Amino acid sequence: MRPFPLGREPGAPVFVAHRGASDRALENSPAAFAAAVSDRADMIEFDVRLSSDGVPVVFHDERTGRTAKENLAVARTPAARLRAVRLKNGETLPLLADVLEIVRGSVPINIESKATGGIAAAAKILSGARYGGEVLLSSGLRDECLAARDLLPMIPCGLVTRRPSASDLAFSLRHGLSSIHPYCRLLTVLRLRKVAASSIPFLPYTVDDPSVAFRLIEAGAAGVFSNRAQTLREEWNRR
Repeated sequence: MRPFPLGREPGAPVFVAHRGASDRALENSPAAFAAAVSDRADMIEFDVRLSSDGVPVVFHDERTGRTAKENLAVARTPAARLRAVRLKNGETLPLLADVLEIVRGSVPINIESKATGGIAAAAKILSGARYGGEVLLSSGLRDECLAARDLLPMIPCGLVTRRPSASDLAFSLRHGLSSIHPYCRLLTVLRLRKVAASSIPFLPYTVDDPSVAFRLIEAGAAGVFSNRAQTLREEWNRR
């Protein structure tokens, strides 16, 4: 695997396909990832949780009911059972290994750990698969960010936070995190200035309105997470 360095191309913001091309296919589904690969997305973001037997599965919620045809608690269900769950688009719920097979290193990926131990499990799968693509790790759990720095020190890791606090910025700087990923709706003008002044690259989530996305980029954001990443990129290129 290779690191994905934010800001490597000045003036070229990163429009991250949030949970795949989720404007055209069900979020975190094989179809959404395949569409984002076809788009040659700047990056594909997806969520990882652990099954009861410690296998990393790609799913956002604690339970499967919102986007699947069954309502199971991910952390209390074995991977083999989860693998048999049908999403609401008819596809099977993907494991991390399945998504890596879809992407095959063709575009950068951002793996966000939603559960303690997620980074360690993802690192094992990435290493076992000898994954050759560019990777950015992230988590809203500080211990997971520390695990990323310990287990995969050459791979960048970002801190996900709703409201970027002084403590968040200090933690990121102290532990050499690559970026901070704040919730766009809680980024006041003052907070934007403080984050920009910290010199830590920031990628707000989840931004679907082009005018909002471009305003954030002009304020210093390295890019944005979006359900409409391809559309935003096309509009940016037309400016």
